[in-house]
Amino acid sequence: MVSTELLKRIALYGGALALGSAFLMRNRIQTSLAAGEYYKKSMEALSQDPTAMAALGAPPLKTRHLDLGDTEVNNVQPHLGYARLDIPVVGGRKKGTLRTNCTRDAATGVWTVEKLELFLENTGQTVTIVPPSSERR
Repeated sequence: MVSTELLKRIALYGGALALGSAFLMRNRIQTSLAAGEYYKKSMEALSQDPTAMAALGAPPLKTRHLDLGDTEVNNVQPHLGYARLDIPVVGGRKKGTLRTNCTRDAATGVWTVEKLELFLENTGQTVTIVPPSSERR
């Protein structure tokens, strides 16, 4: 018969392994999303918009982890050519959420930022960011 001590150790190590694996997978997904062209173009458009940057008190500009559990808000379908993300951003004075809607041209594979808005926390202020003219259709 297996001792209770051994079963406790197996449960402890198994739980630690499961939690560690979940943490690594979450970080891998976060890194994968942040490496996407849709994410990079959205952040580039934000950093080039003086009104949005001033509203955040940026630079410095930092991003936080996406809410991976909210698949209605954070939904990326590269095979369908669609990406919608709420990217948490933090400036020197304020923080907010950068909401981006992007599409991918099926012929060229190039992602285009269709809509980009910055929602500031605590103030309720919304800054609509116009993508650079080179990205407009």
